Amino acid sequence: MHTGPMLVIGSRHALRFVVSIALLAACDAGRSADERDAGDRMDASQSRDAGRRPPPVDGGGACVPPAAPAPHEGCNPENGFECDGDYDARCNPACPDTHCCSPQAGRFECVERDEAGNCPAADLWVDEARIAPYFEYRYIGPSDCALVEGCVAEPGMRRLLRFDAWTPNTGDADLYLGVPTASSPNFEYSSCHRHFHFETYAAYELLDAEDDCVVAEGHKQAFCLLDYYTYPCDENDSNPDPEVPDCRRLSGYSCVNQGIRRGAQDVYEADVDCQWVDVTGLPPGDYRLRVRINTDHLLRESDYGNNEVIVGVTIPEDPGPPATDIGAPCEESELGLDRTCGFARSYDGECEPGSTVTLGCSAACGYGECSGDTILMVCEAAIGASCTSAAAIATNDASGCGVGACRGGTDCCSSATFECPTTGSYTVWTGAFNTSRSATCEIALAP
Repeated sequence: MHTGPMLVIGSRHALRFVVSIALLAACDAGRSADERDAGDRMDASQSRDAGRRPPPVDGGGACVPPAAPAPHEGCNPENGFECDGDYDARCNPACPDTHCCSPQAGRFECVERDEAGNCPAADLWVDEARIAPYFEYRYIGPSDCALVEGCVAEPGMRRLLRFDAWTPNTGDADLYLGVPTASSPNFEYSSCHRHFHFETYAAYELLDAEDDCVVAEGHKQAFCLLDYYTYPCDENDSNPDPEVPDCRRLSGYSCVNQGIRRGAQDVYEADVDCQWVDVTGLPPGDYRLRVRINTDHLLRESDYGNNEVIVGVTIPEDPGPPATDIGAPCEESELGLDRTCGFARSYDGECEPGSTVTLGCSAACGYGECSGDTILMVCEAAIGASCTSAAAIATNDASGCGVGACRGGTDCCSSATFECPTTGSYTVWTGAFNTSRSATCEIALAP
């Protein structure tokens, strides 16, 4: 057990509503862009009366204790992956009895056993310094992947405690999972993300600092395990050691052939799907965030004692979603959907909650008209000019219909399909992709 430093978490970028969080104490110690999951959202808690001690997550009167540690001190003997560390069928010619067939730097090699006859093993751990929590408001749509995959209990605007999960492998062997299939145990295929996730890799709990009752739970994360960065690496020139290389994406294990090489680390950044705990309705106060990996000891490691960290988190008063006016002109040239200026309110619509709505300004798609390169966002009408990409029900840059000058040679005009929100009303905001250029977007519903 060790005690971590107190840190204050600042703003990460303009669209995130960030509140300073004190990191108090801690206990125990290349994914390509198309492989990494796009960030979305989560729910696990109930509304609480402000200023009152929250009830446990089951809504009853009894304290819900934190999840118990794995019942096995070492690798799970029932369904762990190669608990002896010897992948003997992978080496040709076969290794002598004094050696193991071990995954090393993406290849299988004969490696000498230690004095006790054991094979080399990976050693995964949670990098506490990278957790860096912050708060964000996010709209969860009725057909959002986060809802489909069970990361949220219900749609709507949620207040999320988001954080990174960096998990280096500093052991003597690669963590090797290989190519999963539909019949592979402990893997789940994500239809939203279109690849297999390894189950029980990470679990998140928010504890009451007073008595360690669980007041909110994060999704039990099923991850795609891969080589993301080397370890250690320097992100944004934050490491004073000139010998530490910059953090650059690695090629190696991937979402297709899964694993984490020794000397590499997998990184799930805070904006990845379900990388949060939903704190909507929780009263302000001190809490403790518990982050665990390899929770069932399915993966063989040399040390399981560093698979958990606990950091103190202070939740301030809930100010509600930040007020913005996306209809205001931008002070300088801005690009894309992740800006908070330079939009026009183009359409107000009503729909049957739960029904599918398709609209846009794309003649190539058969509805609406546009000029130039447009973007659009759809938000619940009640949000008004505080509509941002994080709060949007749907966003779109190029429709993809027909032939045009945009990426892939398709239409530059915008179109979106979404599920009607529970309120039954929505607003469409449009603008130019580049605010220094002219564009128009006349919205129409698909026939």
